[in-house]
Amino acid sequence: MNKVFSFRRHFSSTSFLKLPTFLLISALLFTRLLSPSFGQTEVQDLAVVINALTDPDLGITASLSIIDLMEPNENRAVDNEILHFSSQVLQRRRAVGLSVRGHLAYIPTFNLPVTGAPSDGDSIFIVNLEDREIVGEIPIQEGATPQQIVFINDEKAYVTCAAAYEVHVVNIPNRNVTKIITGFFNKPTGITLLNGKVYVSNPAWEWDPEAGKTDYYQSSVTVIDTATDTVLKSIPVPTNASEIFNDSESSVIVKTIGNYDDVLGHIVVIDATTDEIAETVELGFAPGAAALNSEKQLFMQGSWQKPGLLIYDIVAEDWIRDEDDTIANFSNDADAPIGGGLTFAPDGNLYITQPDWGGGGQDYVRVMDVMDASLLQTYHVGPGASILAFARVISRREDINNDGVVNILDLVIAARFLGDQGAGIVADVNGDEVVNILDLVLIGQAL
Repeated sequence: MNKVFSFRRHFSSTSFLKLPTFLLISALLFTRLLSPSFGQTEVQDLAVVINALTDPDLGITASLSIIDLMEPNENRAVDNEILHFSSQVLQRRRAVGLSVRGHLAYIPTFNLPVTGAPSDGDSIFIVNLEDREIVGEIPIQEGATPQQIVFINDEKAYVTCAAAYEVHVVNIPNRNVTKIITGFFNKPTGITLLNGKVYVSNPAWEWDPEAGKTDYYQSSVTVIDTATDTVLKSIPVPTNASEIFNDSESSVIVKTIGNYDDVLGHIVVIDATTDEIAETVELGFAPGAAALNSEKQLFMQGSWQKPGLLIYDIVAEDWIRDEDDTIANFSNDADAPIGGGLTFAPDGNLYITQPDWGGGGQDYVRVMDVMDASLLQTYHVGPGASILAFARVISRREDINNDGVVNILDLVIAARFLGDQGAGIVADVNGDEVVNILDLVLIGQAL
């Protein structure tokens, strides 16, 4: 009780804005004078895996697994199904997206009723990756079916909502929706941020229950100015736009799938300066999962007839591995097939999720060295393992307001506790039961 009261007293005080600047400057300068070993904290490099299978008949609900990438033993490295997003199998709660910010994972979820009614319980789950627990939710309007989330800055995120044909603007600290952008979307799904603009892929399909088929309409990419939350442009693209990426510089890359019949897939490159299509590459198949590496090479799963990896060089505008020359299996393990979701790690290795949608337990994450297509690791994970992201988790005592990042605001808040003594004070970073300059220094080192 004292801990909560103390935090509120200091954080809400009007004197918060009058904090002498020299205290902050002193902490930062003192940080640089100390030995680099002072205040060193444990670092964890993790792969976060969404096990997306939900099957009431098998009693399976969507869950989360964590792989410790610093643990050499493949079995000990996996904390499997450490939490589930629902305890009720009949809810059929879907977990369809994943974004990591600091030590927090944000996971769009919704319940999909068996009757085919609109979704309910739509929300973004927030998972503390250090404590391995769900620490909050961001409610999304029911029936919206949130898909993907992208962080604009420390305060704001965008969420694509397919069934509502909307993009929701989220206040991250307050964990609520503050605005809805509508009128420009058709089943918005993929989303990426580049140079102050967000690009949203619109697959534009509808299921026709009477005809028992899917109807496809004009697919597009919607461009949003993140400073004003206004739509700048809608760019028509080929049928069924899905995954969307950016090269961190000047290009946005869209993968389109086609209609799985007579309309095939494409790679579309958009110039992010002009927001015009710079290149369109026709594919002779409906592509699977894709991922873009730091060399601007697009790795892509082939068709179900040829499920190996293709590689397209965005800069050279040419194939490195085309449909007639796919990477069909790992060079040092011909019995390990290549198929599933693709995600590049910070070290350049390619992580391939291989879900067993039948619930047979043959779900793996395999790691490929793309230099020679060799198999580096194999991790056994949970049912329907299909979505993966990476996180670097360090000691979070420096994150005073627990918003997932350590920044100047944490230093400012902690400074209000200077001189306080006792157990459980939120700003007592080093745990010595007194808040002093050493605690500020530890926060400064984590900035």
